[in-house]
Amino acid sequence: MQAPELSANYSVLSFCVKCSANMVTRIVCYPPLGQTTVVPEKQVELMLCIQLQAAEVKTESWETVLWHSGVDGQCTELPFKHLTDVADLSIHTVSNQQRICSYHSSTLSTAARPAQMHFTLRFRARDQTWQGAKDAFGEQDGEICFQNPSFEPQSLQSCCPNPGLALNIAPTPGDLGNIAATVWEISDTIPGAEDPNSGYRTRKIGLPRDFSHWFALVRHSTAWIAPRQGRNEIRLDGEAIVCSFLRQDGLHLIFLAVTTEDVLTMLKTNDCGELLMVGKNHSLHIGRCVVVAALATTLEDAMAAAVARAENVVRRSEPSLPTIWDKAYEEAMKDSIKDSQGWFNGLTYCTWNALGQDLDQGKIHNALQVLVEHGIAITNLLIDDNWQSLDHAGANQFERGWVDFGASGIGFPDKLSGLTATIRHNHPTIRHVGVWHGIFGYWGGFSPDGGLARRYSLKSVNKERDYCDRESFTVVEGEDAARLYDDFYGFLQKSGIDSAKADTRYLLDCLCSSKDRRGMIRRYNNAWLEASANYLSMRVISCISMIPQLLFSPELFLKRATDQDQQKLIMRNSDEFSPEVESSHLWHVFWNAHNAIFTQHLNIIADWDMFQTTHDYSGFHAAARCVSGGPICISDYPGKHNLTLIKQLVASPPDGSSIILRPSVMGRSVQAYTAHSEERFCKVAMFQDISCGEHGPWTGTAIMGVFSMSTQTHTEFLPLTDFLNFKCSGIEQIAVLGLLGQMTGAAAVIEIDVKADDRIVTTRLKALGSFGLFMTGPGDRENPVFATITLCGTSIMDAFQTVEHTMNGVLLKLDLEGAWKELSLSDQEIVVEVKI
Repeated sequence: MQAPELSANYSVLSFCVKCSANMVTRIVCYPPLGQTTVVPEKQVELMLCIQLQAAEVKTESWETVLWHSGVDGQCTELPFKHLTDVADLSIHTVSNQQRICSYHSSTLSTAARPAQMHFTLRFRARDQTWQGAKDAFGEQDGEICFQNPSFEPQSLQSCCPNPGLALNIAPTPGDLGNIAATVWEISDTIPGAEDPNSGYRTRKIGLPRDFSHWFALVRHSTAWIAPRQGRNEIRLDGEAIVCSFLRQDGLHLIFLAVTTEDVLTMLKTNDCGELLMVGKNHSLHIGRCVVVAALATTLEDAMAAAVARAENVVRRSEPSLPTIWDKAYEEAMKDSIKDSQGWFNGLTYCTWNALGQDLDQGKIHNALQVLVEHGIAITNLLIDDNWQSLDHAGANQFERGWVDFGASGIGFPDKLSGLTATIRHNHPTIRHVGVWHGIFGYWGGFSPDGGLARRYSLKSVNKERDYCDRESFTVVEGEDAARLYDDFYGFLQKSGIDSAKADTRYLLDCLCSSKDRRGMIRRYNNAWLEASANYLSMRVISCISMIPQLLFSPELFLKRATDQDQQKLIMRNSDEFSPEVESSHLWHVFWNAHNAIFTQHLNIIADWDMFQTTHDYSGFHAAARCVSGGPICISDYPGKHNLTLIKQLVASPPDGSSIILRPSVMGRSVQAYTAHSEERFCKVAMFQDISCGEHGPWTGTAIMGVFSMSTQTHTEFLPLTDFLNFKCSGIEQIAVLGLLGQMTGAAAVIEIDVKADDRIVTTRLKALGSFGLFMTGPGDRENPVFATITLCGTSIMDAFQTVEHTMNGVLLKLDLEGAWKELSLSDQEIVVEVKI
């Protein structure tokens, strides 16, 4: 449906309409019912939409009031005014039933209001009986927190009374840029290990005061972190890295458990709901467990302030940094970073869901040929699990061990080198070919009787039971890890492999003995990183690796790559896409979006995992991957491809390749405290940085992906303040829309230069496609609105131009791909110039 011109601050978001027995089929308001809204201003503009059943109903005859709690505990009503200057909007439902939308507004100020206010809605046709939103539609009361606009620093004890007496609590004033926040370091010593047992420490932090909601990222399993939410009281079902509390005064108090080289620190709760700091030390020396707390007006600011201080903690704990930090290395990597843009921005095909673990070279060749026959050009190929030489044929994956570097002789008689040579010859669009492996070679570790066992020092280690249900397996000693990975990745490079997916990295945190943990976690991580840099130019995916020791490692937590084209590590952001598990699909997107609240601060590109394009939820997953800011990887069964959907994911530069339109700022949830079980919308916000010409400032385009977490009807107003970096400065006259028909077509725009005096708009783009430019105002159907239009300085013929007059303005569409071919333009920058 098209939203009416209510104001610059709202649009209506509605996915479907569910009929009720009476005349009103739905009532929608902002702030929303059933949720908590923080209001930083002294007043809030209320907006209400009533959807009526029949067109003949007179909308002005409806009365609506906000029924809310007052300072004295008594309920008070605030009337709404029908917006007569806004045309009532007629819509049709999917069942072709006509609805009339009637709009109403009011203003609620903080004067004589409680800091936290509960409210509901009442409505009636004039002179009829009042109805409540809860009785009519089951909508729970909404909540408004009026935030104090003047942020005042506070002591931690005032925010979280009665912390443990042994804790060292240190305020940490420092340069936080434009962030207004108060930050503390909470720490205590922790005894060293007595091999094979690690040292432990548990200390009470306390119960945060006056909070209404909480959000946490807990260890969903050893391998993954995942979101949890609740109200009023907190009971964590696992150890947490992050706990954030929304207080009744609208401020956000966040706790971030910081893991260093030797000490794993987590957050837990006791039976009283009090927050605990729990430490585990595998060093032989006394260590220190640290939690950083931050208080700010927004969760984003509180998280950023906590991460900034935690970075200082990690730096202090690191005696030395990996060699990939050397300036000489960074200089040497500049050229390879440019060569790796296809790895980050190209469409990837993975064999996992498509071909499964019964893998061989014939199936791979066939799948690639079928892609070609369907006109699907991929840039990256990832050969997943079961290409390797393994022992115990026929056993489950957890019982099989890695025998040697080479591929299985049964499934890959041409060896890796022969396979990659054929792939590159037959498929010139494929720039990068990668393979899967586990951090210890395979799920079951190393074969004690294979070729690798004769070259490297092996040992049997005990591990915690997880879904890899074994108590022990064989691995290469930590002292030999660097030689192992140097040899292995050197072998891959010689075999034509230039990228890798390193899986099962969580197993490093499953080692039971403190001696094994001390001797392997850091050594294996550094060995893998340095081999990845030396042989694969960091074209690697870190998978099943959301353990604190890796999340807080220097290469992820300290190295700040601020530009989209700078080197980052691709890291899986959640458990895998499970096409056959019906209940997993909504949760998968919710999980990734909320993990990204934290992982956006790491030096990574978050990977929301592969998906299939012919699936009941294929469009849902495709949209989520587009707004994630991460890679896009499909794993279709051969011949089962949704070409229409794939065309919305990729665009074509002039060189004939295909790229994904990846926003420069990572997508993440903007409603951290809304639980998945509430079955509302999951709003994923991201941003595309755009240059504004040679002398102009950097600006950008805010993008929002909205995903319903329910199969039932849900409708909300979507405030523009939910968009990242949104600033309302009046109604703009011109909007460069990017490439139309693409899910993130706005991310195709690199630069916009507006010369107001000459009325010229110049746009530089990443790829060809259907370019859109919108201008507000009625336009003139008789006379052209757009005087001249050029592509790379050459006029575009009328056949490739379309002008559409809409209710609110004029839309210009340009077929850049068709014009480029017709004009026989060379491989160069894509520059569109429109004179108005």
